[in-house]
Amino acid sequence: MNARRLTPGARARRTLLIDSIAAAVIATLVLSLAAGLGVVAFFALPLLLFGLLWIGLERLIHRFRHRRSATRPRT
Repeated sequence: MNARRLTPGARARRTLLIDSIAAAVIATLVLSLAAGLGVVAFFALPLLLFGLLWIGLERLIHRFRHRRSATRPRT
C-alpha cells in the first residue's frame, strides 16, 4: 500500500483541525469545571463564613466566662 504524500497545505489544515477540536474539548471542560466551582463557591462561601463566625463567637463567650469567673472572688 502506497502512502499518499500530503501537500504542506493539507498537512497544515489537518493540524489546524486537530488543534481546533482539542481546543474546543479543553474549553468545554474548563467552562464546565469553572461553572461547577462557581456554584460550589456560591453555597460554600456563606457556610464557611457562618462557621467561622460561630467558632469566633463561641471563643469570645468562653473567654468572657473564663475572665468573669477568674475575677469573681471565691467564697
